[in-house]
Amino acid sequence: REKLMAGLPNYATYFGRDMLVTALLMQPIWAPGMNEHVIASVLRKLAPDGQVSHEEALGGQAIREHAAQYNAMLERGLVAEAAAILPHMQRVRENYAMVDDEYQFPLLVARYLADPAVPAARKREFLLEPARANAPAPRLALLLRSLALVADRTAAYAREPVPANLVAFPPREDGGYHAASWRDSGAGYGGGRFAMDVNVVWVPNALESIATILAALRDLGIGDRELADAAPEPGASALGAYLRDPGALQRAIETWRGAGRHFTLRLSPEEARARIRRKLASLPDDEARHWAGVAEDVTLPEEGLELVALSLDEAGQPIGVIGTDLGTRWFLDDLTAAALRDPGSVPDLVTELSVPFLPYPVGLLVDGLGPLVANDAYATPDVWAAFERDTYHSPRVVWGREVNLLLLGLMRQIEAARDDTGALRDERLRPYVAALEHGLRATLDAVEASGLRHNEVWSYRLDGDRLQPIRWGNSSDVQLWNLTQLVVEFQRARAEF
Repeated sequence: REKLMAGLPNYATYFGRDMLVTALLMQPIWAPGMNEHVIASVLRKLAPDGQVSHEEALGGQAIREHAAQYNAMLERGLVAEAAAILPHMQRVRENYAMVDDEYQFPLLVARYLADPAVPAARKREFLLEPARANAPAPRLALLLRSLALVADRTAAYAREPVPANLVAFPPREDGGYHAASWRDSGAGYGGGRFAMDVNVVWVPNALESIATILAALRDLGIGDRELADAAPEPGASALGAYLRDPGALQRAIETWRGAGRHFTLRLSPEEARARIRRKLASLPDDEARHWAGVAEDVTLPEEGLELVALSLDEAGQPIGVIGTDLGTRWFLDDLTAAALRDPGSVPDLVTELSVPFLPYPVGLLVDGLGPLVANDAYATPDVWAAFERDTYHSPRVVWGREVNLLLLGLMRQIEAARDDTGALRDERLRPYVAALEHGLRATLDAVEASGLRHNEVWSYRLDGDRLQPIRWGNSSDVQLWNLTQLVVEFQRARAEF
């Protein structure tokens, strides 16, 4: 009745992001009540300022964290404050350090409120029920608090769309920035300050979801006065401005939809080859020989490569690391619908689809293994070294979560391009659909050949010239968002992919 656990045996606890992303993926096969369960769980753990809890610490972990806090207070001479911690050492602690889950939450709420399978009376009842057993505030009040936080954090870029106003990672005390999105290992975003997945994928979709939610609330008979009574704070926030002027929200969405331009990195064929050679020279001899042989067989386009960087540095410049995060964009965004409205956008979409499915070390795909979660070949030696020290989100691993997002995203876009007879809705989409189908087939073939499709994370080793898939480190046996492979199989069977 409380939560969905993130995984077994390593993560038998609440992870907000894991739960939210899983719920979005599982919608085709989950009952609507599951969305209510997830939304209610998030709201119960919401911070006073509207932040979504990324992770709870309970039991021994709570004791360890409270002990660290106790020691830190003693070192600062705060004896009374430290003593107050001791009677509550096992109290559950919530972690609000991540920045992505705030922008994921509105998507699930919007989809729930737009679901015709849920009666309007039930939606209204659910929103007006108390969020917590020991507090009278309704879920609606906490939901608005969360939406107000999203609106405020994204308002600066909506007013002035420059990189410095993008959603940023928090700084670390020792310099650099916390990787405060799903690639939350030390090296995950190559040391970047601004994450592509947060700013290009989640934020625009979160703002569109806020528009859907506000319209749905009015349809449920929840008017502006009732909204103000539920949560007075939004009146002075960007959310309050959007309530008064829905056009301002649409303009913010349109502005944020252009954020992808900051993350584009263009390299000539010569520069791309030179960067790859420098990267391979940093590897052990056997690996360098293996990947050099693969790279030699890849023909680069005459116009060079157009890469979508995982992150920007503190100056707003793209860092030369690419990854699988575009799969989330293909899963969430109506790219095919946009191409049908404007077939002139097809070449750009084909370009976006081309690089990820090129063989590594040019792209991400490894035959017999799957799409590597990152490729740092276009980055600098300090980034390579960081990924060598911390391989969790490195060019040495494939993530099951990302495979599922990729496959579902590609299938979604292909289906949208065809009518009920299977014919293309517009012949001008043919190169785009061909690129989608190539990516789908190449990914399916590679991950199925690995024999590790069910794992949370998997890797490889080289036996001579032969690449052998292996399980990675301490990946969980049962990971919540890996169970979304059920949806992939359902969609493949339904649409005959």
